[in-house]
Amino acid sequence: MVVPSPRDLGAAIVTAAGCLAWWGVEKFAGWLSASTPASLAGATLARWQWVNIAAFAVNVVSVAIPGRIDDEMAEQMKKEAKARKKRPSVAPGVPKDSIYRSLVTPAGWAFLIWPVIYLAESVFTAAQASDALDPVSTAAYSSAAPWWLLACALQSLWCVAFRDWAKAPEHFWISGALLAAEAVALGRAVSAVDAARVAFPTAAYWCGRLPLALHHGWITAAAVVNVNSWLAVSDYPNEISSAEFQARAAFISHAAAAFCGCRVSWTTNDPTFVGVIAWALYAIAADGGWRKRLVERIGEEPLRAIARNALFHARVASALCVYLAAKPLVDPYLPDAFAGLLAWKR
Repeated sequence: MVVPSPRDLGAAIVTAAGCLAWWGVEKFAGWLSASTPASLAGATLARWQWVNIAAFAVNVVSVAIPGRIDDEMAEQMKKEAKARKKRPSVAPGVPKDSIYRSLVTPAGWAFLIWPVIYLAESVFTAAQASDALDPVSTAAYSSAAPWWLLACALQSLWCVAFRDWAKAPEHFWISGALLAAEAVALGRAVSAVDAARVAFPTAAYWCGRLPLALHHGWITAAAVVNVNSWLAVSDYPNEISSAEFQARAAFISHAAAAFCGCRVSWTTNDPTFVGVIAWALYAIAADGGWRKRLVERIGEEPLRAIARNALFHARVASALCVYLAAKPLVDPYLPDAFAGLLAWKR
């Protein structure tokens, strides 16, 4: 009889908790909607307000608890900087010799987006708790609330899973799966906001949709990065027999991230998601995926090709971001411009 190890039990508990959170939030949302009379405008939101505040508080506390793998990497980078008598970077990134370093690893500066996300989501949490919301904003916040709660729960579970106890290949996939599930939850939250809007107020966009879209884009990119880290961890410490497979995965990851970003933003007519994806891809290109063991095995040129591929897809994504951002400013003038062009041709 095979007795599961404490790490196996931990992996099973975290996985079950993630599935239970998804199931529970959907059931709770259905019950809440069914138990709220349609005549009570804003009542659904009122029930969710304190739940959302509590969920975000748990999320922030979970992120603040030290001991995650990224905390260990940051500490290692500080020690290396001190040994070289250099000032530690504000965003150190992933050490060059880390087993978690893959061919799809962003440069350290990419993680500076986290303070922006959490500041924006603090505004979101405060805004949804307001008792002076207009009907459109009330509908948007109440529709997004169940998926926001689920995203906070999955983010907290990721903080539990992204630790030393789950670094073995048979457990490390859990953190990536939680990020992917969180990306879906955030995407559903954004879709709920979009579906609820009729004439979306400007304040509701900046305080409601934008924070969710920022987090949605970054978590989507983080899930892609985490999957590639799992491939790297699965290969360590053996010979680089899977180098070619990791390289192909990197090329596919760049294209998949850019395609996902472009499709979501094109469909929603909003540049935020694809802009965040472009940010991540630029950071991946800047890092270059440098790993000493891979350089020794396959040489530097394949790594340069991977970096160029990431840069190409970053430019594609950023081009669409700029177009969608400029479109509202240009649209009012397009009919007159086309009319003038047709008149000139005649």
